[in-house]
Amino acid sequence: MNTFFQDLRRAREEKKLSLADIADRTLINLRYLEALERGETSILPEAYVRAFIREYASAIGLDGAETLRRFDQIRRPAPEPPIPSRTPPPVQAPKKPPFSLAASSLLTPRMATIAAGAVIVAVAAVLGWNLFSPGSPAPVTEIPFQNVVREAEAVTEAAHPPPPPPVRHVDSLTLSASVSDTLWMTITVDSLPPHEYIFHPGAKATWHAADRFLLTLGNAGAVSFALNQKSLGALGRRGSVMRNVPLTRQTLAGR
Repeated sequence: MNTFFQDLRRAREEKKLSLADIADRTLINLRYLEALERGETSILPEAYVRAFIREYASAIGLDGAETLRRFDQIRRPAPEPPIPSRTPPPVQAPKKPPFSLAASSLLTPRMATIAAGAVIVAVAAVLGWNLFSPGSPAPVTEIPFQNVVREAEAVTEAAHPPPPPPVRHVDSLTLSASVSDTLWMTITVDSLPPHEYIFHPGAKATWHAADRFLLTLGNAGAVSFALNQKSLGALGRRGSVMRNVPLTRQTLAGR
């Protein structure tokens, strides 16, 4: 089975296609494509896996239907060799006395009717078991590919819901910077990861925050700031280093 998926990966690589290219062409989630190339077919129901294999094969220039037939042949278990039977030696049946009219008269018409009814009931029970046995394999059904993609995305979103959007206050903060000399600067907006910049003379930049900015400046006198259009000027002397300078609504209130 793994050879089948390795062949798919080699065919993709020969076409100079990445898994991201296949995801763009087929709309299949990238993590499902990665699992498919590893042969991890248990990640989704069988109908989904078959649809993904068909679309993957078509995207890399293979015959989707032929690829599915090969997949079905490989995963079908080989038949087990028959177990040789050991036939016991024939047993000599004891000789019976010649049939007599007195012995045949033991099977009355009533008994014959009961025996025939019992045979009919037994046959019906066997047929019912074969038709409705839970062990009978269910037929494989094909699902339209777009439905498969939508349902797979719904499963993914249910398992990994997107993070809630950041809460923005009505009175959000806007910080503007005007640079007059070469400046190294790090800014942290709210609780997001910090960003580092190197500005040259004449550069301008603007940031937005919900609650606060945190600044570290390598040439504090080389930049003038405005918070919500209120001028703050330079925060330090030219050439000085200032670390972790907060700018919040309290900064506006103190100015």
